[in-house]
Amino acid sequence: MSLPGRFLPFLFALGAVSVASAQEFGVDSTTSLGYATAAVETVTLSDRLDGWYTFPIGTNGGGFEARAHAEMGIPDGFLADLDVLAVTLVYPKPGVDLKSLKWTLGRYAFSDTTGLILNHPLDGSAIDFNFGSFDLKLSGGYTGFVTRATSEVVLSLADQQSTALFATPRVVGALETSWTLFDSHTLTLGALAQEDLTSPDKLVEEWSPGPDPVKGGRVDTQYLTLKFDGPVIERLFYNASFTFESGNTLSLIPDSNVSGTYEYKPITAFLTSAGVTYFVPTFFSSSWEARILFASGDPDSRSAVEGNTEGNSTLFVPMTSTTLGVVFNPTLSNLGFYELGGSLKPLPSIPFVVVAKVLGFQRLVAGAINAPGVVGGGPPWMGEEVDVSGSWQVYSDLQVSASLGAFFPTSGTMAASVPTFQYAGSVGAKLSL
Repeated sequence: MSLPGRFLPFLFALGAVSVASAQEFGVDSTTSLGYATAAVETVTLSDRLDGWYTFPIGTNGGGFEARAHAEMGIPDGFLADLDVLAVTLVYPKPGVDLKSLKWTLGRYAFSDTTGLILNHPLDGSAIDFNFGSFDLKLSGGYTGFVTRATSEVVLSLADQQSTALFATPRVVGALETSWTLFDSHTLTLGALAQEDLTSPDKLVEEWSPGPDPVKGGRVDTQYLTLKFDGPVIERLFYNASFTFESGNTLSLIPDSNVSGTYEYKPITAFLTSAGVTYFVPTFFSSSWEARILFASGDPDSRSAVEGNTEGNSTLFVPMTSTTLGVVFNPTLSNLGFYELGGSLKPLPSIPFVVVAKVLGFQRLVAGAINAPGVVGGGPPWMGEEVDVSGSWQVYSDLQVSASLGAFFPTSGTMAASVPTFQYAGSVGAKLSL
């Protein structure tokens, strides 16, 4: 055997060991128990398994990634889906001015410029051009292969009422550009659009008399966002954004028909947010935050989903919901939201984090609110909430967490059957296997 031939088995074994050591995989098991007295008194119990596998490609951050989950709970039953199944390739310095080119193909986790409009898996592709102080990202995908039970996109009645295996089919496209201006201040422009591809036979025909108790229409939306963020002084940071929403939604417009006629009407709505965060590492490694959100409403909307009854719809409708409070958690539609909070580590030698928040909720106009139990003609100020949560990393592979919240609704905000004082709590344990 020649000298090179003698080394082939050794090189093959060395390569196999390198591949085995580079790949990573694991399973996380999370068990949680919760109780809430909100619009409906509920007890929840669930056990969730999250599995993941990664394999690097190159040394610049590329690789193959797979993530999936399965959950058995009361009262939701069994839920399972594939969260990520994608290949990412990173090309360093492909051009004179281009610092890196990143390309992702497959099912990947998408988040919009604000993180408030769409957070959801997409089946498609994303490409990121990094020019140093300037970054350009193009993303696109399809939502119709995500299972209905795990999909969080709720724009239309079809999203709410469908019993199909898969979610409502939508095509999503996004463009995001960001510039680093000076002293780490960043300007970001984002454009996001989605087109509803629901089959016409499942929809109400335009110009037909209403109301239809089951079917709705297509909801196509576009979002244009301007965002600023950066430092104010040392350890104090700000962020501010404004989003204009356009699109079309099916509306039941009163006319000569007793119950009205269905027409598609334009959407002209907005979402604005602002916040500051202050870090105090010398005081229990704490951080403190203040935030406000305003999502426009529509005074003639009879519901937060396809509820327009006159003229253009001015109700802002995000594609997915955002968690605001432990107890009261309305969608960002016809809402003013105010938050003061902080987190700290009270025991420096123990990885234990405590978070406390005070929240306020306001109805911007006398229209619908997308939250269970809230009446349509209630007062502008809906109430306050106090939340406290904590997490403790007991061991490297065991984390214990708990949360408790209390909501104090203003008189007249909730239906008569809903408790005037609402609270919710949960405890959970996460074990990495």
